[in-house]
Amino acid sequence: MPVRKPRALIVRHETAAEKTERESREMAMRPNRDLPLSAPARLRGHEIAEATWRRLMREFMSLEGEIVTRLDFDLLVDYCILTEQVHELDAMRKAAYDRWVSLQIEQASEETLVEAYDVVVKLDSRTDRKRALLLQIRQSLYLTPRARAGVAPAKKEPDEPKDELEKLLDDVSDFVNGTT
Repeated sequence: MPVRKPRALIVRHETAAEKTERESREMAMRPNRDLPLSAPARLRGHEIAEATWRRLMREFMSLEGEIVTRLDFDLLVDYCILTEQVHELDAMRKAAYDRWVSLQIEQASEETLVEAYDVVVKLDSRTDRKRALLLQIRQSLYLTPRARAGVAPAKKEPDEPKDELEKLLDDVSDFVNGTT
């Protein structure tokens, strides 16, 4: 079953009891400390990761509701580092692609061209896997439209089996003035 949506993202009407219950559940899972606005020490020296952290914190702090808490700290750090790694892989792929193009212009041997092309394909594969992981993390942090759209509603409880009297009443199809 999917995780319940945070209170701030709920747009349907809830009763006071439902709101109180949801708030108490959320407060029970809220840590005492907030996330730091500046990038944590683990991101020091990673320019892109630090910039990603600052951008995310600006976005999350501008929201009325609380989407991420201190419990999400490691997930956010991993996300920021992954964004930097994807940026690095993109730069490596561009360099490998430029080398492959220059080898084509130089009319290098077919073996050299194939090796250069294989490097580009391998970097594409690694980048695709990193981007897929980034997408999964984005979804868990409500950074995608689909994640913000909602979660599956709770399943309806099954109907209780009918007792003898209800079965008897269901058998009567037409009842007027004591005659059937």
